[in-house]
Amino acid sequence: MKKVFHIVSNKEWGGGEQYVYDLAQRQMADGYSVELFCRPVKAVISKFEELNLPIHPLSLKGTLDLSSAWKMSTIIRLQDPCIVHAHNFKDAFTAAYARKMCGNDRIRLIMSRHLTRTGKDTTLYRWLYKQLDWLSFDSEIARNEFYSTQPNMDRQKTGIIRTSIILPDKVTPVGLRQMYGIADNEVIGMFHGRLDPEKGLDTLLEAVSLIRQKPLRLVLVGRGSDEYTAHLKDRIAELDIQEKVVLAGFCHPVLPYVADADFGILASTVREGCPLSPQEYMSQGKPVVVTDNGGQREYVIDGRNGLLVSPGNAPMLAEAMMRLIDHDDLRRQLGQQAQADFNDTLSYDHLYSQIHSLYDRLSTSA
Repeated sequence: MKKVFHIVSNKEWGGGEQYVYDLAQRQMADGYSVELFCRPVKAVISKFEELNLPIHPLSLKGTLDLSSAWKMSTIIRLQDPCIVHAHNFKDAFTAAYARKMCGNDRIRLIMSRHLTRTGKDTTLYRWLYKQLDWLSFDSEIARNEFYSTQPNMDRQKTGIIRTSIILPDKVTPVGLRQMYGIADNEVIGMFHGRLDPEKGLDTLLEAVSLIRQKPLRLVLVGRGSDEYTAHLKDRIAELDIQEKVVLAGFCHPVLPYVADADFGILASTVREGCPLSPQEYMSQGKPVVVTDNGGQREYVIDGRNGLLVSPGNAPMLAEAMMRLIDHDDLRRQLGQQAQADFNDTLSYDHLYSQIHSLYDRLSTSA
C-alpha cells in the first residue's frame, strides 16, 4: 500500500484545502494510505474528518517551526517509503526539517505551488530547494514567474500539473431564462466567481454598454464585499444597462448555472495561475472569452475552443462577445472543441494520472 502525508496549514477552508480534500479522497479510493497534518482548526479538521483518515494536529507556524517538525518526524520516521506532500513553502520547510530529524532517506518530499509569485533566493530557501524531490506548478506562467528571480532550484525537478474540477455524474441546468425572464432570442453570457476589481468586472460592464443593442443578457454569479457590490450596481445604473445585467449572487453548486449559459467570460486583470472557471464552462461544452494574461491562455486557444482578449480592453472584449452573440454556429463549434479539450487534457482524471505517475516514479527511486 502506498503511503502519503498531506500538509495543510491555513486557518480556514479555501481552495487549497479543497484541492487536498479531493486528491486525498481519490487517492484513498485508489488504495493509498493517506494521512493529514494540519493546524488544530475545527473548520478544517471537521471537513477532513468526512474522509475518515488519520489527522495529526500541529501548530505549523512557519519557516522555523522546529517543534512541529519534530512531532512530524516521530510519525513519518518508520514509513518505508512514503510521500510527504506540502502545498506551500512554509510547510515544505517543516517537512524538510522532519525528514532530516528522523533520518529516513526513503521519504520523498513534494510541493505543489498554487500561486503565481517569484521565487526567493535566500540562503534558507536555497537549502530548501535542494531538499525538494519535486516542485509542481499549476501553469507554465507560474513556473516562469518563479524562475524570473533565478532561484537555485533544479528545473529538472519541476513540472506542470494543472488544477482541475471534479464533475458530478449529471448536471441539470437550473432554468435561467425562467428564473430571470430572459427571452429565447437573448444570448446568455456569464461570469462566475468572486466579485472583485481584479476580475475585470468594470471592463466587462463597459463592454456590455458598447453592445447594448445586441440581444445579450449578462449574468454575474458570485459575491464580493458590500462596498464593491454597491459600486457594481452604481456602475450598471451609470451605464444604463440595468436591463442587460443580472446580479444572481452566490450560487452553489455553480455548474447547473454554467450549463444554462451560452458562453463564459473571465476578464481578469491579474495573472492567475490556473483559473478554474474557464474549465467549468469548457466541461459543459461552452466557449469562453478570457483575457490572455494568465495561465488560462495555456489551455484556451483563440479560435479553437474560445476567444482571447487583452485585459482592460473593453472594445476588444465587446467585439469578442459580439462574435459569439451573432454566430450560433461559432458558439457551437468552439463549445464542442472546448469540451473535447477539457476531457482530453484538463479533466480531473488527467490531473490525477499525472500525480499518480509522479508518486510512482519518486517511490521507485526511494
